[in-house]
This record gives sequence, C-alpha cells and structure tokens, in this order.
Amino acid sequence: MTMANVAIIINTSKKLTNAEYPICLRVTHEYKRQYFAINALITNQSLRFRCSLADWKPAEAEDNGLGKFRKSFSTYKECNAILESKLQEAQAILQRYDKEGIPFTFTQFESDLKHKEVRVAVTLHDYYAEQMKLLNEQRRVGLSGLFKECQRMLDKFRPNALISDVNIRFLESYEYWLRHEKNNKDTTISVKMRNLQRVMNLAIEDKLIKPESYPFGEKKYSINKRLDHSTRKIAIHTDKIAKLKALLLEPGTALHFAQKICLFSYYCRGMNFIDITYLKWDAISETHIECTSSN
Repeated sequence: MTMANVAIIINTSKKLTNAEYPICLRVTHEYKRQYFAINALITNQSLRFRCSLADWKPAEAEDNGLGKFRKSFSTYKECNAILESKLQEAQAILQRYDKEGIPFTFTQFESDLKHKEVRVAVTLHDYYAEQMKLLNEQRRVGLSGLFKECQRMLDKFRPNALISDVNIRFLESYEYWLRHEKNNKDTTISVKMRNLQRVMNLAIEDKLIKPESYPFGEKKYSINKRLDHSTRKIAIHTDKIAKLKALLLEPGTALHFAQKICLFSYYCRGMNFIDITYLKWDAISETHIECTSSN
C-alpha cells in the first residue's frame, strides 16, 4: 500500500497582498497534491500563517517535511510550535491508515484532519426502519408500533426527507401540518414530536448529524413550551363499563387482554397502567395491593 506524505510548505502558487504567501500543509499521494491552509486548521486566528519568501525557511532533509518561519518573523516561536504540532498530527493520521490497512483518500484524510466524520445522507424513512428492526429484535413490539406510526406520518408530511433536513423550521411546519391537516391535538402532536426527538438523539449517537445541529431544546424547538401535553381527565359512565364487561371476546387475543386490563384498572380505582405492569402476584392479598411504581 502506497503511503501518502505530508509537509509544511509556503504555497507560492497563491500570492497574497504585500508579496506574501499562505503557509499550508501539503499532502501528496500518487503524484496528486492537495493543500490545507494552516489558518483553516486552527481556532486561534490572532496568529497569521502567511509571510514573504524572505521570512520562510523551507524544510531540509533532516526536518522531515517541517518548513519553518525564520527569526525575522515576529511570532516565529508560537507559529513554528503550531506548525510542528499540525505536521505531527497529519503524520499520525497517515501512520494509523498504514497500521490499520485503511486505503488513503483525500476526502477521508481531510475529515480526520479537521476532526469531523464523513456523513452519508440517510432518509428519515430508512433510519426509522433501522430503529424498528432493532426494536423488533428486542421484542419491544409496542414501541416499534409507535415508531411505525410516526414513520408513516413523516412519510406523508415530507416524503424522502433526510435526517439532516430536520431543523427548527421543519419541526414548526410539521407541527402546523399535524394540527391543521390531520386535526391532531397537542397531546398527540407531543407524542410524535418526542418520538422524533428520540430519533434525532440516536442519529447524533450514530454520527449522522452534528450535536450543534440538534433542533430541540429550550432555545430551539421546545416541546414543553409549544405543546400542552397534559391529558384532560374524562369520567366514564358505569353503563359503558357494563358494556365493556359484557363483551364476549376470544380468550388469549389482544382485545381480550386489553378488556381485562381496563376492567382491572377500573376495579382498582383507576390504577395507572404503568403501575399495573410492575405488579407481582405476591403483592396481591385478600385486602390489599402493594404496588411498586416504575419511579
């Protein structure tokens, strides 16, 4: 495998004002070259990495590609230290490629040099499908069903939308569409938005978007501020409970199970469904139920 080489040089092909030239990191691979201006690779913009030919000392054989500013340059000490650091960083990247058998490409090298990941365009639909596959493998069927419904709504709202398309304006438009086109109430919109928020957090973990591109938050799109997700309490009449109890459903089916859970909650004075899931047989006696909450 042919290894690229790097050097710190003065780029005489880019003449600037006052007969100065930019100082660059030059990368050479298979007779092709690419230049990276040092000023574009650092955060300290108070130092200028440009000079005249008289202020520059080209690298000699023993310098291992490290050209330097001469002492005639006012900030030569600080700048030369940064140049050495950047050259070592670039050399370490190439050494890692060689050690791990990674083929060299200028695109990947630039990404590693600038400390960023190479991101691919992923649609919301495909990413949702990937998450549902994982949930189904974990037998979390209920949550997978929620993901499926949210995926279906997003497909209708913005077909072929990318993960990177989800910004504040996207969320505001999606909220408006759900409310006015689908007649969803705040509680339903809140469920869909929180699901999308979860997906965006997963996308950050998978390095599909940058953390700074995250569109949710107090100073961005705030679900708590924009949506009233509290549920209005509605009393149920006893005749409806009687009708629910009288339904003849096939034992072992999902509907039969839902019927029994609803009746159990009713008989337990409205016990929360989450609390029901945490119940154990030994918590139930003839007179009391000891419920251990999920919290």
